[in-house]
Amino acid sequence: MKAAVFQGPGRPFAIEEVAVPALRSGDMLLKVKHCGICGTDLHYTEGGDSPVKAGSVLGHEFCGEIAAVRPGVADGWNEGDRAVSLPFVGCGTCKMCLSGQPVWCRAMRDHASGRIPGGFAEYVRIGAAGTVKLPASVSWSQAALVEPLAVGLHGVRRARLEPGADILVVGAGPIGLAAVIWARALGARHIVVTARSSGRAELARSMGATEFVQTDQDVRRAFRKIAGGPPEAIFDCVRAPGTVDFCIQLVPIHSQIVVLGACGGADMIRPTAAMNKELVVNFALAYGVRDFEIAVYMLARGAIDPTSLITEEVGSDGFPAVVRGAASSDDAMQGIADAG
Repeated sequence: MKAAVFQGPGRPFAIEEVAVPALRSGDMLLKVKHCGICGTDLHYTEGGDSPVKAGSVLGHEFCGEIAAVRPGVADGWNEGDRAVSLPFVGCGTCKMCLSGQPVWCRAMRDHASGRIPGGFAEYVRIGAAGTVKLPASVSWSQAALVEPLAVGLHGVRRARLEPGADILVVGAGPIGLAAVIWARALGARHIVVTARSSGRAELARSMGATEFVQTDQDVRRAFRKIAGGPPEAIFDCVRAPGTVDFCIQLVPIHSQIVVLGACGGADMIRPTAAMNKELVVNFALAYGVRDFEIAVYMLARGAIDPTSLITEEVGSDGFPAVVRGAASSDDAMQGIADAG
């Protein structure tokens, strides 16, 4: 099969012939239709703290049709079924896998870091326990956005927001905007987005943000002017040092911070500032099957529309150039590789 193979930090992907993934009991083979190109893929291929090795096949935002079903898969799955899968393959039998949280399985292997070949290929190995069926009303382009939508949803669900809550979202990338979508859908009142550049201000508003404020302004004062008071929760959706501490300084007493974009390196905060406010700092990791199911349900009914996150759709031949361009751009949002 054809796959986009990582050649090493700073080097372009190469389209090569590789073996179709071998399946184990409880696995299925997915014929990839679309696969999102996200910031994590770009970050991993830059080197530094990246776990990715040359020769790996990445891609973790994939969807497609079931091409093969191995023994051990529960009844109800058939070749040709449309599906979207969590990019984790666990044992399929432990408590975590059976509860829809394979990310916590001790035997888990993930597609994001190339520990098992990912979705930048014609076929990908998936675990049946982490796979969700797609209705025909959800397009392949929409289905490729289920994974980033699930990240935002998982964070918003962990916040347990009351209807009418006023929140601040730090960062206007795909995860920040996904958090906006879900906060709006779940009844938040004022949703203010802050980022370094105003380039995505209108996009944030179209996703449900009340207002956009650049971080070089007095964000605290601007938020109070918009909402009439301080934020009840802040969602940190920036992969950079200093943002958690930035959030600690902004929130009032007895509020919370949900971290969705923690940087990979060392960071510094002032614990006494958080202690003096009795803050809850909630680090959210990935998602579970339930988050995927909710995202698919809402897409199928037209209750959310995230397609503005897609900047470009490209076939395999144009894939290496698009990835290189995205890595050097501050405006790239969510590319889609079309494997079909």
